Amino acid sequence: MFRSIAPYGRARTLQILASFLVFCILLSTLRLYSRQPPPVPSIYEYTDGKTRGGRQNETGSNNVPPPSDETAYLRYLVREHGLTNEVPWLARRFKVQFNAKSRKSMTEVPNLRFAPREFRRVRADDERLDLSAEKPVPIALTRSVMPDQVDASGLLFGISTSYDRLTYGNSSLIRDWARWLTDGKGASNGASLVLTLHRTTSAEVDYVTSKLQEAGIDAAVFPAENTQDSSGRYLDLVGLLARRNTELSNDGREKKFLALLDDDVFFPSLGTLLSRLSKFNNAKQKTYLGLPSERADWTIENNVTLSYGGGAVFLTPPMADTVSQLPCLNTTETTRTGQWDETLYNCITAHTEEKLHIIPSLYIPGDDAYGLRTGYESGVPPLALHHYKHRHRFDAGKAHAVASLCGEACFLQRFFFRDDGWVLVNGHSIAQYPDGVGVAPVSKSLGKSGAGVSKDTPQRKAHLKMGDRLVLDKDDDVDRRLDGRVVVSWAGTKRTWRLLDSRIGAAGEVWQAYVKRKGSPVTYGDEDDRLPEDDTVHTQDGPSDVDSVIVLIWEP
Repeated sequence: MFRSIAPYGRARTLQILASFLVFCILLSTLRLYSRQPPPVPSIYEYTDGKTRGGRQNETGSNNVPPPSDETAYLRYLVREHGLTNEVPWLARRFKVQFNAKSRKSMTEVPNLRFAPREFRRVRADDERLDLSAEKPVPIALTRSVMPDQVDASGLLFGISTSYDRLTYGNSSLIRDWARWLTDGKGASNGASLVLTLHRTTSAEVDYVTSKLQEAGIDAAVFPAENTQDSSGRYLDLVGLLARRNTELSNDGREKKFLALLDDDVFFPSLGTLLSRLSKFNNAKQKTYLGLPSERADWTIENNVTLSYGGGAVFLTPPMADTVSQLPCLNTTETTRTGQWDETLYNCITAHTEEKLHIIPSLYIPGDDAYGLRTGYESGVPPLALHHYKHRHRFDAGKAHAVASLCGEACFLQRFFFRDDGWVLVNGHSIAQYPDGVGVAPVSKSLGKSGAGVSKDTPQRKAHLKMGDRLVLDKDDDVDRRLDGRVVVSWAGTKRTWRLLDSRIGAAGEVWQAYVKRKGSPVTYGDEDDRLPEDDTVHTQDGPSDVDSVIVLIWEP
């Protein structure tokens, strides 16, 4: 019987039509996808002002101009330091003019507002963001020594530390050392370093040696005796420095001072320090010197104020030779009480008649009698900083970069913008006092501080009574140091931006970024940041939901 095939033919036709329809849909989808514009470049592709070109439109023209230097720097700060993407932003350019007669305790900037405009709230990922600082305004400074003008060939330093501390934070300690052991441009300033590493290997010694050489530091690196504590290692350094000086002398590089230092001592004013040391520059004289930085480098025992050097002790070569032969240094004792500078002081005072000459930095005992606060915001030009990372969370190496442009005297120099109530501490902080601020000489601002006492009162004498084996130079007499010194007088709210970053530009300009972090104000180690619990007159600024950035650009 004949069988019809028509149903099968119709099914076959439908299959062919369906396949063709699917093919057309896929082809249309591929064409549509291929016409999608390329993705917007990520902000993380911006590095140091060099960016990809902006996204092009369908005609191929570029609608996004390259970012300004200010824009690129903000994006770098957001990426590298984890700032909020949205920030209130302010920038100023200062033109350095060396026409001031001296560095004052507070440099008043007349007829100039620090912030002539309000903060601009911006988003770092806005591809059309275009930031620019206003035209530079002149700032009067006194001319002082630049890092590349310092001849420190008469100094030999000794430091004992560990490989881990040196390599922490991408070798940040070595970068800090380079600020005062080189000319700031990658070449030695003549100073030499003897470095001993505790519990190290030969590979680590070689690595550290190469890192120091790359930084331009003239250094000799040795492994330390593993069985000794910190005091023992520093006592050994005395003899090691004496022997190293003999070697250098035979090579025509004799040193005038041999110094023992904690690894986190920083010398921001090496030119001034050399001038102070020159008073003791006698090749045959035995001299023992200490450079305490701030109040924490002093102690009171039995109502007597003492310092053992604040982690920075200088010896003339004859003194180092004598000390290296003392019986208290030639000992196998491995456990001692106190820090190495105290151990050294006890050894020297027990076996010699030598006294410790003090060259103070930010603080002298007489400051207490006047109720003075002596942190980094005090306006005092520092000779030495001690434990600046631990006590203050302060990046001294970055902060000191501005000295390469304006000289060592401008480091931590205070500037008062009276017209709108701002105070800049160069390299450290910027403070705004929206409720009013003024400055007053110390002698006129003592009030209820318990200061202002006469020279003969028991209170003053208690503060000034120093150990019999300490000698303070007459230039550091408390009354002489008060000449011209002023303090900040304010009430209400204080808003503080702390230094976050600093760099030197291709034309020699110095970029600084100060930040006020979101959330509650952060209290660092500085005395000026801490307010007494019963203080009802002063307050820190309230919490914020974003980070705030101020950029300063110092131009030559």
